Amino acid sequence: MALVLCVALGGLSVRAVRAQQTDDGALQQELRLHFDLPAESLELALQAFGRISELAVVAPAPLLAGRTSSAVSGDYSPREALDLVMEGTGLQAEFMGTDEAIIVARPEAVAPAPPAAASAAQAAWPIDGIGDDAGSLAYAGMLQARLTQSLCEQPLTVPGGYRLAAQIRIDDKGTVVAASMVASSGMASRDAMIMRALRSLKLDAPPGDLPEPVTILLRPTGNGVHIQCPQPGGQG
Repeated sequence: MALVLCVALGGLSVRAVRAQQTDDGALQQELRLHFDLPAESLELALQAFGRISELAVVAPAPLLAGRTSSAVSGDYSPREALDLVMEGTGLQAEFMGTDEAIIVARPEAVAPAPPAAASAAQAAWPIDGIGDDAGSLAYAGMLQARLTQSLCEQPLTVPGGYRLAAQIRIDDKGTVVAASMVASSGMASRDAMIMRALRSLKLDAPPGDLPEPVTILLRPTGNGVHIQCPQPGGQG
């Protein structure tokens, strides 16, 4: 699981773009669209990409700062166009679910190590886009610990075996005032349980500079992602 404190680039109007299977079992060519994107601020390029593709793009604003996209001109599938946009940025873009949304993050191999003061629990969870100050890391650690505890209470929602992306907004008292699905886990009943868990989270008051909405990215274990449910009696 990763907690990615992000802004959504563009609206959350989503069009699934994927290969469709014909009656004879052959795969049709993925939808191709015309892109004419100059080399520019990566944030602006991703906004333009989202408008053309009608896909939701979620990216940590601080992560995009100072980065420039590569130019793209021609007819491409959204995946091809996005790969070209991201060339040379040092970041990667991951399609979620059945191409419902795109998450932009650092590749695991080049993500900076957490500060020495970070707890072992924080070090186990990749966190992007919130800065490296102790306050931000502590708040993300608190949020992920409480969400993990909630998800581990139900066998169906124990993290580590599925992908899901959702966004929440937190008021100045730590109350989750809004929650929305960005990309499904592939199971409607599990999605509903996770959304209930998100809406019922009891959090501390957030730091004043917390970027919102906060994007929750649940990933399968492996590739640097570790899941450990709290033990009965409060021992994690």
